[in-house]
Amino acid sequence: MTGEKKKNELNALIQLLDEPDEKIYETIREQILAKGTEALPRLEEAENNLPGEKTGKRLHEIINAIRVKDTFQSLKKWSDTQTHDLLEAWILISAFLSPDEDRDKLRASVDKLYRDIWIEMNSELTALEKIRVVNHVFYSVYQFNALQGKKPVLPPYLLGNVLRMQRGNPLSLALLYLIVVQRLKMPVFGVNLPRHLILAYTNGSALPIPASGYKEEDVLFYVNPFNKGAVFRKSEIELYLKQLNIKPRDKFFVPCDNKTIVKRLLQELATLSGRSLSFEQTEALNYFLKTMD
Repeated sequence: MTGEKKKNELNALIQLLDEPDEKIYETIREQILAKGTEALPRLEEAENNLPGEKTGKRLHEIINAIRVKDTFQSLKKWSDTQTHDLLEAWILISAFLSPDEDRDKLRASVDKLYRDIWIEMNSELTALEKIRVVNHVFYSVYQFNALQGKKPVLPPYLLGNVLRMQRGNPLSLALLYLIVVQRLKMPVFGVNLPRHLILAYTNGSALPIPASGYKEEDVLFYVNPFNKGAVFRKSEIELYLKQLNIKPRDKFFVPCDNKTIVKRLLQELATLSGRSLSFEQTEALNYFLKTMD
C-alpha cells in the first residue's frame, strides 16, 4: 500500500470515529491501532482540531493505546538486551510522559556533558581523582544541583527537564551522573538505598563486569550525586538507615544492576501518578513494570 493510500485510509477511519454502534466502532478502532506509531501524527492533528466530545475521547484513547503499546514493546526489548543502557530506558519513559520531547536533542545534550568530562580525564588519575573531575564539570561547570522540596513532583523525573533546569531529585540526579560515568567506563554502579539512589565505585577495571559480580568488599567508596558528588564510606549508610529506623540489608551496600534502577524509576513514577489521581497514566506505568520482571 502506497503512502498516499495509507494516509487516505487513515483519514477515512478517523471520519468514522463518531460511529454510534460500539461493535462497529471496535472494528474501526482495531484497524487504526494496527497502523501503530506511524498513525500518531495524523491522529494527534485530528485531536488538536477540536473534534466533538465522543470523537475527541476516542482519539485520545486510541493515541494513548498506541503509545502505551509502543513504549511497552521498546522497554521489553531494552530489558531483554545485555547492555541495559540507562539513557535509552530513561528517554523511553520520559518521552512517554512528555511526548513533545526531541529524543535526539536529549541524546546530544548528554553526549556533550560526557565529552566535556571525558576531555578532562586521563588514565593516570586515581578513582577519587576521577570523581573529582566528574564533580567539577557536573556541579561547577554545568551547575547541576539538588532540587529541594519534600513533596515529589513529576518534572524532575524527566530527563529533558533535568537537563533544562539543571536540577534533579535524588533519583534523577543519580541517573544522569551514573549514565555519564558508566559511559566513561568507570566501574561505578547504583546502590538501591531507601529514598536515595547512591553510587558505588568498585575495584573493577572496566564496566563490562556485571553489577551482580561485586561484593561489599569490592566497593572502594560511595558517591552521593544529590549532595554534589560527596564521597563517603559504609558507616554513613549505616547511620542513614539507623535514622530511618530501617534494618540494614546486604542490598543497601552492594551494587545493583541498571534494570533494578529503571524498575525503581517506574515504581516512583507510578506512585506519584497514583497520588495525582491520573489513573490512565498510573495504569500504563504499572504495565511497563512488567517488562522489568
